[in-house]
Amino acid sequence: MPMPDHRAAAKQDREAAFWDDVADRAETDDHTLRVQRQDGHDRTMPWLDHFDMAVFLDAIVAHIDLRPGLRVLDLGCGRGFLSVALAHRGAEVTGVDISPRSVTTAQHRAVISGVSPRCRFCVMDCENLDFPDASFDAVAGSCVLHHLDLHRAATEVGRVLRPGGKAAFIESMGLNPLLMAARALLPGRFGIEKASSSDEYPLTKRRLAQLRRSFDGELRHLFPQVVFLRMGAYLPFLRSPLAERTLRGLDHGLNTIPFCKSLGYFGLIAAEKRRNVH
Repeated sequence: MPMPDHRAAAKQDREAAFWDDVADRAETDDHTLRVQRQDGHDRTMPWLDHFDMAVFLDAIVAHIDLRPGLRVLDLGCGRGFLSVALAHRGAEVTGVDISPRSVTTAQHRAVISGVSPRCRFCVMDCENLDFPDASFDAVAGSCVLHHLDLHRAATEVGRVLRPGGKAAFIESMGLNPLLMAARALLPGRFGIEKASSSDEYPLTKRRLAQLRRSFDGELRHLFPQVVFLRMGAYLPFLRSPLAERTLRGLDHGLNTIPFCKSLGYFGLIAAEKRRNVH
């Protein structure tokens, strides 16, 4: 069930304040902020390379059939990396986010990356999109759905997609009990940073089922790359190049075993809106 409006508004205020603070503390050097066509991850967050985020970006591009002129909504665009990356590949991108300071950075990022004519950004509630029905050919996002009321978000994504349009989201997944126990017990302790907001939670089986019920079309969850053992690099005693390479290599081995796919912390939500039936 969707939360009451007053609770939803309070949650949005908390999220906006949290991500405004993140934007204020983040890297602002133009050289690092600039997104180049070949970038597979946000260079202001270099640890994303450890998680093979380029593989997930490629999976988004492939699923939405990205081509020049495709109208794409970047839901929860944050500081704009995904928007700019898709614009570099020819998309006409509209990015929305609840955090005004993140949107300001995204706008600047598009300018210094040379794609501002193909990008526009708005401060907007992702659960109540101010766009007409069928406004976009595709919707994409990175780590946004697990911050939202899933019924409202999935309903809005379906509403603004054209019939047959596709959506793809990189998401934090809650299907591995070991990782969920570590997430509950470790952040904020033992030298491990608490990087998440208080209102987010990974997508569990129950939450995935809610997404499917709320979206007007087909919705699947996939694991383009297993990101499991390398999450151990958050532990101080495993923060070394050798340990990180070893854990990453072991994950690549697990990726070849089909039943190990769901062990991953990051997955891809891949959806396609139902086509009109006459």
